[in-house]
Amino acid sequence: MEQQKLIKMNIYVDIDNTICETIGVEYEKATPIKHNIKKINLLYDKGNNITYWTARGTVSKKNYYDLTHGQLSSWGCKFHKLIVGEKPAYDLLICDKTKRIEEI
Repeated sequence: MEQQKLIKMNIYVDIDNTICETIGVEYEKATPIKHNIKKINLLYDKGNNITYWTARGTVSKKNYYDLTHGQLSSWGCKFHKLIVGEKPAYDLLICDKTKRIEEI
């Protein structure tokens, strides 16, 4: 029997209001959504490449990398890469590959 080759995905995950509850730009007060983090960690455990990608600081130009990395670590998030402030600030993303956390 031939062993099935596993397809690893390169997954980009938003942070605010996806894996944590955040009000506006009060990132310091963000609280984790544990069941959503568990979903992403499971994708990581299955061998997928996880990149957290956030617009924090995109508009204000404030550097939120250390705060965000610390939050992800303290919340038990598993990931390979964190990108902060390089994501466009948008209101709606239309893409054939997009999923909401509720669909995972």
